Amino acid sequence: MILAVVFSILFILIISAILIFLLIILQPSLINQDIPFEKPFFSESEIRIKPSPVESYSYSNGKKAIVKCSYKREMKQRRFIYDGPKSCAMFKSLCDTEYDCKYGCIGFGDCANICSRNAITIINNTAVINELCNGCGKCLESCPNELIKLVPSSTENCVLCNAPVRERNSCTQLGKENSLYEDNKIIFHFWKKLYTMVVRR
Repeated sequence: MILAVVFSILFILIISAILIFLLIILQPSLINQDIPFEKPFFSESEIRIKPSPVESYSYSNGKKAIVKCSYKREMKQRRFIYDGPKSCAMFKSLCDTEYDCKYGCIGFGDCANICSRNAITIINNTAVINELCNGCGKCLESCPNELIKLVPSSTENCVLCNAPVRERNSCTQLGKENSLYEDNKIIFHFWKKLYTMVVRR
């Protein structure tokens, strides 16, 4: 009973101290600050981290990136289940591959993390590049399996497989040609709409 009373008193004192700080110290100091509008909180370089919609939908060099691994893949032979840090580079150095194909996408999103245009999403543990890509090439070095390649922006179909045909494995997409954007058009439009909403805010 005594402990309950003591804790109640301490709780009231802490809340009172917080309210006093907010009302007597913090609020007047914020009101008295003289921040001119011509000097924003963020520098021009910080504001320009996110590209404008015009920059996002244009190709700067006539190329776009593709991932040489299809998100429609299904692997039947799994060697083990990895439960470590979600880093493609770290996984590659420790384990090489979970499946019988050592050429496929690891799927932890190192490339997506480095893309400033939100052009890469992870679907079925596979990186998928959508039409927001402008071919800047920043993501190429982030893939330890070197799956990301630049192709002409007019490319519509491509063999999304990096494994040599002579090396057979259980992947259902081994050596198959895929449409780059037709199959994931709904997914792209969803991310495109979400991206433009965020950028325009």
